[in-house]
Amino acid sequence: MNKHGGYLVARFLAAERVPVIFTLCGGHIAAIYDGCIDFGIKVVDFRHEQAAAHAADAWARVTGQLGVAVVTAGPGVTGTVTAVANAFRAGSPIVVLGGQGGVGDFEKGALQELDHVELMRPITKWSKRCLETRRIPEFLAMAFRFATSGKPGPVFLELPVDVLFGVEDVDKITQPA
Repeated sequence: MNKHGGYLVARFLAAERVPVIFTLCGGHIAAIYDGCIDFGIKVVDFRHEQAAAHAADAWARVTGQLGVAVVTAGPGVTGTVTAVANAFRAGSPIVVLGGQGGVGDFEKGALQELDHVELMRPITKWSKRCLETRRIPEFLAMAFRFATSGKPGPVFLELPVDVLFGVEDVDKITQPA
């Protein structure tokens, strides 16, 4: 069965029993919303990315579960910096999923292009970029593991738009346990 990367994100979140994501709607990450609809994951939309990331932090603190924020590229990611730094100091397990322009457009000045991975590195336990649709579940498993192992804390995973909208046969992609 062929599905896009946003479906893979939501399938992983559902398997991890994540009931809600906090976000500010953006085109780079729209495929994730489609996937969340398929899996019944609630999407809480904010007017600013900082509020979405603070909500993920609050969710983690209040429920004891990992919080998830999903933001678009450029100012979407930069808007989360204060909340992520706060979660880092507090030891709150949150995963921030950030959009990015297409892989083929790297270093060409694509819409809202910024090196998010390096920006987030000093205030997260782990900051990476997934470059292949089929590897989304693998990278999400690493993100969740880093966020919750040892002293909990925030992690960042960048998912370029063409990775999220890329189509794969999901029956051939291993869902990490």
